[in-house]
Amino acid sequence: MEKGISQWLKEGKQSKITPRIKKIAREFKESELEKIFRMLKWIDTNISSEKNHKKILRIFASRSADQLIKEKNDTGCHDTTLLTVTFLRTLGIPSKYVLGIDKMKPTKGGHCVAEAYIGKRWVLIDPTFFQLNLIPSRSSFYRDNHVIKKGLDSWDCGIKTVDDWNNTSKELIKKIKISKK
Repeated sequence: MEKGISQWLKEGKQSKITPRIKKIAREFKESELEKIFRMLKWIDTNISSEKNHKKILRIFASRSADQLIKEKNDTGCHDTTLLTVTFLRTLGIPSKYVLGIDKMKPTKGGHCVAEAYIGKRWVLIDPTFFQLNLIPSRSSFYRDNHVIKKGLDSWDCGIKTVDDWNNTSKELIKKIKISKK
């Protein structure tokens, strides 16, 4: 494995690999790509989207991957990407949690995706939209978002609450305004 790649096999505090996660990951077999497809299907089948807006605001980015699986609900791309990077690392596939904020409407939010090291190259996996981009820089994610941070998980990127997300977004907006002057 290339120098520096192995750091993306480490587990983060939020993406801790537990016995429950290892047991589920054993279901994902065959080639690396087939494992990814099975993993995305598992997430889609077993984790539902939380509908209660007040609950979403309360639990946003606050739970570990194991808690998400136990509670069987997600608050959006933050959570599905967390599950994706955790499962990928469990399978021995280096992965990054990538946090972006919308270029056109930064006050409206952003998106999170995973980058996985497959076939001696980084590919982008967007579990929300079931997309796999062989050249991440050509993906709609990179076209539409400012990449804020890459880390092991949301907590490693400094996002543990909705307020953290809002503050990160506000900081970026300030930087954009300053750079345009």
